[in-house]
Amino acid sequence: MNTQRTPLWTRPFLVLTACFFLAFSNISFFYLYPLALDAVGISKALIGWVMGIFSLSTVLSRPLMGHLVSKKGERMVIWWGMVLMTAASAAYLWIKGFGFPLLVVRVVHGIGFSAFVSGGFSLVAREISPYRHAEAYGIVGAALMAAVALAPPLGELLIQWRGFSWVFAAAAVTTLIASVVVGALPGSNPNGPDLHGGASIDYMSLLLKRSYIYLLVVTFVFSHTQSTVVNFVALLAKEKGVESGGFFFVSFALAILILLSAGRFIQRRGKLWVLRTSYPSLALGVGLIPLFIGSNLFFLPALFFGCAMGLLFPALNALAADHGTRQEKPATMAIFTAVYDTGFITGGLVSGALSQSAGLGALFGLTGLLAFGGFVFLALFFRHWP
Repeated sequence: MNTQRTPLWTRPFLVLTACFFLAFSNISFFYLYPLALDAVGISKALIGWVMGIFSLSTVLSRPLMGHLVSKKGERMVIWWGMVLMTAASAAYLWIKGFGFPLLVVRVVHGIGFSAFVSGGFSLVAREISPYRHAEAYGIVGAALMAAVALAPPLGELLIQWRGFSWVFAAAAVTTLIASVVVGALPGSNPNGPDLHGGASIDYMSLLLKRSYIYLLVVTFVFSHTQSTVVNFVALLAKEKGVESGGFFFVSFALAILILLSAGRFIQRRGKLWVLRTSYPSLALGVGLIPLFIGSNLFFLPALFFGCAMGLLFPALNALAADHGTRQEKPATMAIFTAVYDTGFITGGLVSGALSQSAGLGALFGLTGLLAFGGFVFLALFFRHWP
């Protein structure tokens, strides 16, 4: 039986955490990809499409990945995801401009990432005690935030030293390593008698639960806001004549500290309370970016943004993992992560179009208002958790 005393730091959990770090290092190197596209003269609107098509492929493939997880097990799906991500990352070395080959590579890259996310988040929800979900997702979040904090500054150094090709090579190496260590993860088929008993995944039953729908709404607000920042803050910093590495490092380093220390606090204080107090911080952080990114006070919006990420990520994931029975976890987390990735699509496509028409400063202002809208939605509709 799962209890609060269930060990968390097991070998499989350590390996899975390492895989999260490596997979998100791969993705985080490509937060600098807009700079490579901008360097060859691609418009901001097209950059948004190129970045968004990656997330589009992850969302459209997510129901299939949830089904594969339920049938084949998390380890197999994660391994194939790493293989596809490695192949796609290496393929960028031969892409020289916008066109069909680039879109194909982005789609393959996104499908690989979708496989990893489906397997990884399902494994945490299924194997970790519900009493420790916030703590577990906090640690996983710290691993992926560490990747986001370290990979962009390292990528900027690689660009200055050797060019964009070395960034793509570094990204390929990360998932190549992960494809090797993933063998230490649990490999049992979760569709066996102890879990599904042969039952198929029922996505519709989850989507009929009002509390789950409310959770998906505020999750979308968070992911869209986060996507806008990570995809376009580098371009805003370039417009101001500065580098974005400092903002990435401060915000994600703070998020890591919170993720590592706040899991038990979130579980004890209440996940909904954490959501209500974090969305105003998210809104303030994003809205202040245009005012301070080009000054010595760039760390102020980074602090607000980092604090919000450090609290919202584990709270939202833990709320999602609380839904459903053990056999429903692949479906629960597949839908949740698909909505999360949908926000990354709109953060690329919609925000790209807004930046093209209204400018980057207006984009961040409007995104800050959307984040505040998440707080209003919580206050009006999301009052209790069953």
